[in-house]
Amino acid sequence: MSMTPVQPTRRFTAWVLEIVLVIGTAYIGWLVWSLITWGRGQTPAQNLLRIVTINDTTNAPAKCPQMFILYFLIFTAYWFGYFAVSNIAYAINPNGILLALGITMLVCFHLSDISGIVRREDGKRLADVISGIEVVELEVRD
Repeated sequence: MSMTPVQPTRRFTAWVLEIVLVIGTAYIGWLVWSLITWGRGQTPAQNLLRIVTINDTTNAPAKCPQMFILYFLIFTAYWFGYFAVSNIAYAINPNGILLALGITMLVCFHLSDISGIVRREDGKRLADVISGIEVVELEVRD
């Protein structure tokens, strides 16, 4: 397998496409599609863009449990954070100032995480470091 790192623009495109696919398939279609592609170390968007997620230690495509951690649990943690912050802020002060502040802080954290593909020397997001993966171009066979 070729180990060419993915360009930040392609990585960002995959991230945006992933969001579009999640929304477009009402999350259920994306989850079913993911269960099929995770075994190859890909998400649905990565599958369309010919990108693969590899395990840092084995340099082999990431397996389903690692993909589940990265693309489901971390994604769910973000949404749980939004939900928790919004409900706690509303319970404390229903006028929305705390809500706006809390959501803004979470969005800043999320953007800081995704901007790691450009900011960091190794091109990894915080989520990539936590789950022990790297995203590379899929080898093209002639």
